[in-house]
Amino acid sequence: MLKKILSTCLILALSGCGSSSDDSSENELTSVAVETSSTVSFYIAPWQSPAGTLIISNEDSSQVQTQLVDDINSVTLALDSLDFHRVEFISESTSLTCPSFDGCGRALRDNENDLNGNRLIDFEEVMPFSLSYKAIFFTAPGENKVYLSPLSSLAVDESLDMSLASLSATPFYHLTHSQLNDNLEAEILTNALTFGVILQVAKEIEANLGTDIEPLTTIATSLTDITDYATYAQQYATENLLNTQGNQLIQAVIGDVKQRLFSIGQMKSTQPFDITEQALDSRVLLEDVRDVIGVIRLQEQKYSDELEAKLTEVETLLDTDSQQTVLTLSNVLYDVLSNFSPISNEDPGTYSLGDLSVVYTDSPYTWQITGTYDGQDVSIDMNVPKWQISSVLGNQIIGELNAKISNETTVLSVDVSELTISFDGTDDPFELEQDEVTGIGTITTDILLEKDNAQLAGTITASIDRFVSPFEELLTVVSGFDFDGEVSSELQNTGIIVQAIETTPFINEENANIAFSLELAMALNGAPEFKLAYVGELDELDNVSNADLFLTLQNKPLDVNIRQVGENINAVIKGQYGRWLDIKQKGRNYSGGLYFGDTQIADVTAVRGVPGILFPDGTFESLF
Repeated sequence: MLKKILSTCLILALSGCGSSSDDSSENELTSVAVETSSTVSFYIAPWQSPAGTLIISNEDSSQVQTQLVDDINSVTLALDSLDFHRVEFISESTSLTCPSFDGCGRALRDNENDLNGNRLIDFEEVMPFSLSYKAIFFTAPGENKVYLSPLSSLAVDESLDMSLASLSATPFYHLTHSQLNDNLEAEILTNALTFGVILQVAKEIEANLGTDIEPLTTIATSLTDITDYATYAQQYATENLLNTQGNQLIQAVIGDVKQRLFSIGQMKSTQPFDITEQALDSRVLLEDVRDVIGVIRLQEQKYSDELEAKLTEVETLLDTDSQQTVLTLSNVLYDVLSNFSPISNEDPGTYSLGDLSVVYTDSPYTWQITGTYDGQDVSIDMNVPKWQISSVLGNQIIGELNAKISNETTVLSVDVSELTISFDGTDDPFELEQDEVTGIGTITTDILLEKDNAQLAGTITASIDRFVSPFEELLTVVSGFDFDGEVSSELQNTGIIVQAIETTPFINEENANIAFSLELAMALNGAPEFKLAYVGELDELDNVSNADLFLTLQNKPLDVNIRQVGENINAVIKGQYGRWLDIKQKGRNYSGGLYFGDTQIADVTAVRGVPGILFPDGTFESLF
C-alpha cells in the first residue's frame, strides 16, 4: 500500500541568459512518496491442533480473506498497511490436551479420555472442548506478529483496548517491528493465558461431574472470570520452573510475564478499542515523548527530583531486610504447621523448633510462636478454627493471625488479619516421606511493613512450592510472592504492586535468584495519573541510565528503554500502534530516527546544539 508524505521545497529556476532575460523563481510542491508494506504471522499455544480455518477481515475496506491452513504458526500473510484487521482461527480439532503436569481434574469411571483408568485427566490426556482464537490489531509497516488465545478473543468479543492492562505500548497479543525481540516473552505469556483458561474450564467440568449439566464444547471467555484465568496462568509459570520437563526458557522472561499476568488479572474494566485512522507521518509520539521528558530527563540521565525521591523511598522500603521479614513469616508458618498440627503425629504441647518456642493446643487449634528465625525476631499468635485436608475438596487452612517479625531496621506486623493457607495438587501437603507428592501452596494475609518513617500496607500472597529436584530431593521452598497495597509517608501515598519469583529453583538453592517486578501509581506535579512499571533489581529502581520501563501518561502507554555505555546513550521510546523513537547521544551529537514500524519518517539530529526531529518537509522540532 502506498502512503505519501508531502514536503514543500523551494526550487530556484534560472531561465534565460544575457541582458534580455530576467531571473525568475517559482515554488513547486514536491511529493515524496514512501511505500510501506506489512506482513503478519501468528502463534497459538501447543495444546490444540494448529490446522484449521483462518479468517481475516479489513475493518476499513470490509474485505474478508478465508483460507485453510496446515499450521497457523507457520503462516505469514501480506496485508494492507495502516489498517485495522480482525482475525479468527478455527482449529480443525474439537479437543485439546491437558497442559498441566499436575493433571486437569477428575474424570468419571470408563471415561474414554482417561487412558490409564485412574479416573483423572492426566498431563497430555484429551479434553473434549475447543478454544476461541481471535484478535483485533493494527497493521504497522513491516512485520507484525499476533498471538492468539482465548484472552485475545476477549478483546474482540467485548471491543477492549488491553494496552494499559498489558503494560505495553501495544496489546499483549501484538508485536510490531520494534518489539520483535520480545517474541519469547509473548509466546510464554500466550501459553500461560491459554493454560489458565483450560484449567478454569477443567475446574468447571470437574464440579459438574455426575450432574445433568452438559459441558460446553467451545469455550468463550468473559471479563468477569479474568481473575481466575490469570490465577491459573500463574500456575503455568510455576509448573515450568519447578518441573524438569518444563520449558526452562521461561527463566529469562519470568519477571515480565508474571507482572503482565498479574496486571491482566486485575483488569476490572478497560477503554474501548479505538479504530481511528492513523497517519503515517503523525507526530503524536513526539508529543508523548515531550510529556515523558517532564519526568525522565534524558539529557541529564535522571528522573525528575520528585520522582527520584519517591522511587528512592520505595527502594529503601523493599530492601533485602524487608524481603527477609516476608520470607521469615512464610517459612515459620509452614515449618511450624509441618511439625506441630493435626497432620503431624505430635500431641498438643510446648516444643522447640530451632530457636523458636512453640505452644500448640487443640480445640480450637492455636499456636503461640516466639524466638528467632534466620536472625529475625519472631512473635506469632495463630488461631485456626477450620482445618480442611482433602484431595477432592482441596486442602485449605483458614484462621486468624497476629504476628510481628523484626530486625534492626524493619518491622513487619500482622494485626488480627485473616490467614488463608491453601494447597493444590497434594493429598497430604505436609507428608515428608512421599517424594512423588508435589504441589503448590499459598499463604495469604494482610501485612504492615514499617521502615524509616514510611509504611507499606496491603495484602500479600506467598507461594510455597513442593517439588522433586533433579537430584531426587523433595524440596519445599517459598518461591515468590505477590503484594498489592500502598506506600504511605510524608512524601507520598502511592499505590504499589510487587511480584517476586525464584527463577532458578534447581540451581544453588542456598542463594535465591529472584526476579522482581514493580508497578507504581503515583501523582506527580503535572502528571496526576502517572504510572510506572519496572522489572529488574530493586536496588536499581532509581537508576535511569540502564532501565526498561513502562509508563502511562494521560492514559497513553509508552515503553522506554535506556542504555548507557561510557559516554554513549541510547534511548528507545515505543508508542501506540508500532510508532517508536530511537535517540542516540554521544556528547553534543545526536542521531537516530522517528519510525512507524520499519519505516523511518524523520531524522534525529541536533541544530545549533539543540536535539530534535528533522522532518522531510524541512521543519525541525526540538525534543526538549
